[in-house]
Amino acid sequence: MSKNDKNIAEKRFAKKILDNSISAGVWIFSNLALFGEATIEIFLNPSYYNDPLDGFSGRGVIDFEKLKNKKFQEKTIRQSIRRLQKQGFVKKEGSSFLLTEKGRNILDYVLKRKKVLDKKWDKKYRVVIFDIPEDMRKDRDWLRGELYLLNYKQLQKSVFMSKYPLTSDLIREIKMRKIGNYVDYMLVEKIYSIKD
Repeated sequence: MSKNDKNIAEKRFAKKILDNSISAGVWIFSNLALFGEATIEIFLNPSYYNDPLDGFSGRGVIDFEKLKNKKFQEKTIRQSIRRLQKQGFVKKEGSSFLLTEKGRNILDYVLKRKKVLDKKWDKKYRVVIFDIPEDMRKDRDWLRGELYLLNYKQLQKSVFMSKYPLTSDLIREIKMRKIGNYVDYMLVEKIYSIKD
């Protein structure tokens, strides 16, 4: 798997978490993020499913209320753990599973975006306009992917709009990739539609 494919897999997984996807992999990852480590027995314990996070509401990576009555089959849990290990997000130490450095990086990435997405809207739109040269296509595609993760909608080919601000680490990455000269970021109070 190439580095670009790995980055795409990481972004897809981050998107699943941000979308509160109801999958065993996201559920396992989120529990490890919340508790630090867990054994396979904890994931397979039926009482854990029925009341997974009593007293922990609001502290999870995903909305555990959506999963409160969801029960994953043992086979699905074991396959999901193996997949998370293969992707390098989770490792086994002794009898416990925990997040790897790569997994913690994804967690940090998700939490920063989740913090932005969970904020109350200030009634202002953010518009990102870019004209990144063709020889920097990978950076252009990267930026589009990042904007989609922050719920930006594409208005035109290189014009995106959202209610959410760009994260500080995203702005740093834009500068680090040396594409800042090709990107404009606007704060807009009102949007008018002119229709016939």
